[in-house]
Amino acid sequence: MKLITALSILTTLATASPAPAPASALYGCRSDVNYCGHTLLNMGWSRDNIIDECSGRPDWLAANSVDNVLFHCGGGDSLTFIESCNAPGTCVDAGAGNSDYCS
Repeated sequence: MKLITALSILTTLATASPAPAPASALYGCRSDVNYCGHTLLNMGWSRDNIIDECSGRPDWLAANSVDNVLFHCGGGDSLTFIESCNAPGTCVDAGAGNSDYCS
């Protein structure tokens, strides 16, 4: 009887789904690295996550305009607006571990 109960509990624990984490916490960013919006999108962030987690953003910044914007990562899912790059395609992905920049 005890063996059946123990197996029942283990089966329940193994098949139970953990509570989902907030979407942005699933992706994160490396502390003290700058990211283009399009880089964050490629890392799995959604446009809404970027806007929601971004402090110091100007009023004009909307979810549909984050691609060519440079953000600073404070670690985890903490973003700060740095600047909007001058023209489409001028926010440069500098590669893993390096800060992106406006060209």
